[in-house]
Amino acid sequence: MYKKRHIDRLIDEYLEDFPVVLVEGAKAVGKTASCERVAKTTYYLDEKLHYDLLSSDPSIVLTDEPPVLLDEWQKIPSLWDFGRRAVDRGLSEGQLLMTGSNPIIDNSLHSGAGRIVRLKMRPYSIEEREMSDSFIRISDLITGKIEKVTGKSRFALNDYLEEIFRSGYPAIRTLKPRAREIILEDYVQNIIDKEFSENGFKVKKPDLLLSWLKSYSAAMGTTTSFSKILETAMANRTEKSSRTTVDNYRDALQIINVIEELESWPNYGKLFPAISKAPKHFLVDPSFVTPLLGITAEKLGKGQINDVAEIKAQEAKKPTGKLNKSFLGHIIEAFVYQSLATYCEVNRLRLSHLRLDKFGKEIDFIVEDNKHDTIIAIEVKSASSINNDDVQHLTWFEGEAKSEYKVIKVILYTGEFAYTRQDGVHVIPIAMLGA
Repeated sequence: MYKKRHIDRLIDEYLEDFPVVLVEGAKAVGKTASCERVAKTTYYLDEKLHYDLLSSDPSIVLTDEPPVLLDEWQKIPSLWDFGRRAVDRGLSEGQLLMTGSNPIIDNSLHSGAGRIVRLKMRPYSIEEREMSDSFIRISDLITGKIEKVTGKSRFALNDYLEEIFRSGYPAIRTLKPRAREIILEDYVQNIIDKEFSENGFKVKKPDLLLSWLKSYSAAMGTTTSFSKILETAMANRTEKSSRTTVDNYRDALQIINVIEELESWPNYGKLFPAISKAPKHFLVDPSFVTPLLGITAEKLGKGQINDVAEIKAQEAKKPTGKLNKSFLGHIIEAFVYQSLATYCEVNRLRLSHLRLDKFGKEIDFIVEDNKHDTIIAIEVKSASSINNDDVQHLTWFEGEAKSEYKVIKVILYTGEFAYTRQDGVHVIPIAMLGA
């Protein structure tokens, strides 16, 4: 039985307005199922019959009943330019749906800008996981529909960890724990063994790619420099590798939607001249830390893994330097990011982060509505209770930005109750965060 996704609404709307719609995302997040919901004709290009048919004559799709779904379009890269040219020739709205990778995999292809519109699908969000009976939605907060929040969550910290390590992949999260770990291991290995080559990338040193991906996952939720990530990846290796090779691997992982880089808040202007422009690092699904770093919900829940330096030391058998202080906090933050990225896309909001190293200030997430100069400043805490120290950065940010923006202050935490403090900070259980 199909389970409705947030992106479904956008797919429906885009088909009404645009001739060709591309739905991107990592493998197995549910792109095909979401598009099959509305497609009248479907070609699965990983099947030989469909592949051979469209390889010989792609124009056949223009004679089929629309919307026509081209699943895994990148198997036949020429379909991209075919769709672009069809738009130039007057293709009507709602004709083609494409699922697969970004066309940047092939430098010979046109960007498709202005002709093919893109949507990005991610693993299940908090709301799609049905973690609560009621939700406090980003869309209601930023439009001012909610002045005070109320509600109660059934989730405690260990419940969050269990949910994180179930993963947000529809077909994986329902498996038994042992089977789930095996499939996640296979998923990560498949990225290196097959997905790179399937998307036109060459992997000269698979072991280096895996080492870099492990180092990156250890830096999840931080702004650790790429040079530091590389240094950690190379800690137990004797040979050197060029920065170009590693950068190519990083770019490829972004293109195939395995890693995501959250940009620094771009609208700092005169407010924050000392802002750090470093991106914040995230995996498409934080459950990948199990196959990559051997971390489990049980280890985190028992406090056995608290420092990423320990993780990398265990792997490399020698100290590698601290990448961050509390892995528990960062994996909770990564879990929140996964949902916020989806919520912001479906509500056409901008997501970023803010960090001022010089002053020791940061805001975990900034959700921005450019139309109304409204910002939701969000801090994420793994704690089950909130005190005055936890809201200091939010209060500071509001004081700095209120002359130019309306600032809505939010703390997401693992506690039981949703409430609004006297200083206006909305304290919301993570499980109750909706779109």
